[in-house]
Amino acid sequence: MKNTYPTIAVKNLSVSFNHKQVIHDISFTIPKNKIVGVVGESGSGKSVTSLAMMGLLPDKIARITGSIEYNGQEISELDSKKWQHLRGNEISMVFQEPMSALNPSMKCGKQVLEIITNHQKCSKKEATEKVLELFDKVKLPNIERIFNAYPHELSGGQKQRIVIAMAIANQPKLLIADEPTTALDVTVQKEIILLIKELQKDYGMSVLFISHDLGLVQEIANETIVMYQGKIMEHQITEDLFKNPQSNYTKALIYARPSTKERLHRLPTIQDFMEGKLKSEIITEETRIRKHQELYSQAPLLEVENVSKTFFTKTGLFTKTGFKAVNQVSFKIYEGETLGLVGESGCGKSTLGNIILNLTKIDNGSVKFKGTSITQLSKNQLKALRKEIQIIF
Repeated sequence: MKNTYPTIAVKNLSVSFNHKQVIHDISFTIPKNKIVGVVGESGSGKSVTSLAMMGLLPDKIARITGSIEYNGQEISELDSKKWQHLRGNEISMVFQEPMSALNPSMKCGKQVLEIITNHQKCSKKEATEKVLELFDKVKLPNIERIFNAYPHELSGGQKQRIVIAMAIANQPKLLIADEPTTALDVTVQKEIILLIKELQKDYGMSVLFISHDLGLVQEIANETIVMYQGKIMEHQITEDLFKNPQSNYTKALIYARPSTKERLHRLPTIQDFMEGKLKSEIITEETRIRKHQELYSQAPLLEVENVSKTFFTKTGLFTKTGFKAVNQVSFKIYEGETLGLVGESGCGKSTLGNIILNLTKIDNGSVKFKGTSITQLSKNQLKALRKEIQIIF
């Protein structure tokens, strides 16, 4: 008899932490071979729901009521031994931050190898071949090198592909992807989205794709669930939801997306929509020109001139190879100005920021702050500068 159950059926699920309820009586299904997106603000309950589905909520402080069925089988009350068989084998998860999902002291190949040997009966040689096949499947370059590399030796996009390889190693029936592209640049983000769609088709998986990014969910999901404060506000076919949202909250969420065609004095919020405050002052081109004239009539606050930085690695006893992370970069920032610096992973953005902060020593060029060079400061001078220049990592 053919199995007609959905991959996952969540019924009247509620979750509380120390008597504070964070998920309120939610119900939804994930059909077989479909991608269901979950969107909502930070704190809406997206990740807590996924952790409940994986049996990863802490027993001592979390209280779960309701039902979670996988292929018609109740899994919310499984013991740890049965969860170990299910988790990573039938149900798998791609976590939000690849660096925290990977063990920094283990080589990448060995980490994926463990997933295979824990769930499949095969020799180490066979398992190694499967890992290399997986690395090729997730489109990693130079798979033998990456097999023997540590996480810190890879880019953000490569680390995320390792995490995806781990998640699909045993061809799970359900893949939960929790904000899998948050820390990635738009180019790599697009590649990861296409990769998940391709893998979903190849393996016939069901996917729960969690994101705060409406555009990503619109691109990847067959159905979309909108969550707010631990409740499901709307669940529709994705195309219908974006064309004709039913919930006021969904309408507000779509309305709050910044426009790329006009610049507003203040970005609209969900609360603005809910309270009917739909008007926002548009910054005209004339206003911007006048503001720029005021900015650029003063001396620059920060001057970066022909800055270069090369990192060297030993490839033999007497030989080194160099990688030019920053190559003759110049720009100025004026007081009151916001300068955007964009580029793909590995293009040198963070290295340049670290050079400005004196966290990475410069090779060539100069960095001036308030007209004074800051690349050769004493410890006391550097300590004083730390009060003037700050970083958000």
